Amino acid sequence: MKRTILPFLLLIMMQANSQSKNFIVILTDDQGYEDLGCFGSKRMNTPNIDKLAKEGMKLTSFYTSSSVCSPSRASLLTGRMPKRVGVPAVLFPNSKTGLPETEITIAELLKSKGYKTAVIGKWHLGHLKQFLPTNQGFDYYFGLPYSNDMSIAKELQISKNIKLNNGYTLNKLKTDQQQTELNRKDKSIKNIMPLMRNEEVVEYPVDQSQLTKRYTQEAVSFIKRNKKNPFFLYLPHTMPHHPLYVSKDFDGSSGNGVYTDAIQEVDWSVGQIVKTLKESGLDKETFILFCSDNGPANRYNNPEWASAGPLRGVKFDTFEGGQRVPAIVWAPGTIKPNTESDEITSTLDILPTIAHYTGIALPQNRIYDGYNLTDLFRGETIISPRKEVYFYTANRKTIEGIRVGDWKYLEKGSRFTTLNNKGEKPTKLVGDIKPMLFNLNKDVIERANVFDKYPEKVTELKRKMKEFDASIK
Repeated sequence: MKRTILPFLLLIMMQANSQSKNFIVILTDDQGYEDLGCFGSKRMNTPNIDKLAKEGMKLTSFYTSSSVCSPSRASLLTGRMPKRVGVPAVLFPNSKTGLPETEITIAELLKSKGYKTAVIGKWHLGHLKQFLPTNQGFDYYFGLPYSNDMSIAKELQISKNIKLNNGYTLNKLKTDQQQTELNRKDKSIKNIMPLMRNEEVVEYPVDQSQLTKRYTQEAVSFIKRNKKNPFFLYLPHTMPHHPLYVSKDFDGSSGNGVYTDAIQEVDWSVGQIVKTLKESGLDKETFILFCSDNGPANRYNNPEWASAGPLRGVKFDTFEGGQRVPAIVWAPGTIKPNTESDEITSTLDILPTIAHYTGIALPQNRIYDGYNLTDLFRGETIISPRKEVYFYTANRKTIEGIRVGDWKYLEKGSRFTTLNNKGEKPTKLVGDIKPMLFNLNKDVIERANVFDKYPEKVTELKRKMKEFDASIK
């Protein structure tokens, strides 16, 4: 009996030791599906991210839960749909809501196992104190409270040792806070951003050209401080969200405009993270996910902006380009190098996967919308447990579509024209609201609407979509 059990226990121990202990999620903001060298871009020079893909697995049918940022981020951290967690729309500096304290984040799960946790970058899940990262399972927070085109909220706590830049005084800062509450769209205060550490604003206005570098420095420091502790690092970059900024070292580096420069600076950042892991002997004990929060903000096909090619649609859309994003997973010794999966996967799956890796049982008092992808990542199967993706209209609780296998049905919602026949900005956005059915295996660009040819498939998908939406209370 003991002879049988002992080898089995040793095998389990060996498997446990080979599992990734540390977790890093690197999230870009509004990056297009095509906008990496390893995803086919001819204008992006991204050697570090490309190497990440070569040493790991590229996910080519990886979806976010929303085509806009706050809902997408809420799902990534909770494994639950935006409507289910009460964050269906983008939050603003005058919003009074955020990710509810009752939600359980990846950080909170891992804290139960003794993990050190940090978020460095753009939060955007509520700026009121009860919604900040330090109240959502994170030990440490450094970054912007929301998108970099916004302004300073009146509720933000100001550090006694705040660094004021550009001739600002505390009185001028408070005036900006008051104006944000009165009219957040006031152009005189837009893009003037507060930098936070934990629960306080420590610098105002921050020099946005230095954000990618400063985030990277903070991330490297966090890794080095926790070489002997298991850790979870969530690194949601501000870039390449508009307005775009880069440091002097990367200004003009691509020759293709500031968007491409910003991507290349993020690529440099990824290189610094991986370098630190290897120098610290942590590379074989770390799992990295790299992805974008949603599709690119390129409504008018500006050649210096982002590209979701070959997909149709962009940010705010329920076409593929709005929610299918570039994604790479990397875990030396766990994920076979230079592999690729076109199976359906999602940011929703990250929390259940991390929970499985670490042996944490998911709470039974809530519904999770994610799947455990461990077997897919380890190469023990080529089939994803996820078969479906649901699409909700941007900034709404309205379900708009569903993908099951190769089939995708879209009912109505935010589908805007991107340009007129001359390639110029249209005078207005026009919704294309007729029902659509696509076979993505044959038509990934969603041009051939076969709605009329397959009425039974339409009925099947529509029923499944409605049933799912009705299940969210």
